[in-house]
Amino acid sequence: IMYGQICSCMILFTQHSRRGLLMKKIVFIIGSGRKNSFNKTLSQVAAKALEGKAEIEVVDVLDVPLLNQDEEFPAPAGVQKVRDAVMAADGVWLFTPEYNYSIPGTVKNILDWLSRPLTSDYEKKSETAIAGKVVTASGVGGRNKTAGSLAVVKQQFLALRTKPVEPFNGFSLPVTAWTEGTWEPEPEVHEAIAQQAEDFLAAL
Repeated sequence: IMYGQICSCMILFTQHSRRGLLMKKIVFIIGSGRKNSFNKTLSQVAAKALEGKAEIEVVDVLDVPLLNQDEEFPAPAGVQKVRDAVMAADGVWLFTPEYNYSIPGTVKNILDWLSRPLTSDYEKKSETAIAGKVVTASGVGGRNKTAGSLAVVKQQFLALRTKPVEPFNGFSLPVTAWTEGTWEPEPEVHEAIAQQAEDFLAAL
């Protein structure tokens, strides 16, 4: 092996290592399971803002069964999958709709599971999958701009002993989104999410 080949290999290895060190992993939790969910569309705006800067894994809230302490240990497969993703991630970004000025049951359920201890040994203090994680949240909905649900999310994040990165961004859908079932996020949405993504990455 020639010296030049060794140098080239070392340079490629160094560049790959740097990319690995700089690339953060973020879990997206989308609180709506609807196929054409507006909050899924919002998450795609965030994914575009994070492109080339972070690895993204999306967890499916519909794979997580309702919390039942009779079936907590061992954790159901869907719950363990979410826990593993969150524990391996540097941060979590939650996208939530607003139902009756609060979060939907899918979001509360997944946060409840993430709040539970990882082992059944209650004599020892057991950590959770999400404690200490850097988190943020966004939402899109009606005229209230998901202010109610994001306020609840803030309380939940504090209860879960996470590290919230604010402000959380909430947006209002145009009438056409409701009548046509699709939404093309406005430029101001892209701008706000891009700034939120920048702030989030800086906190990781």
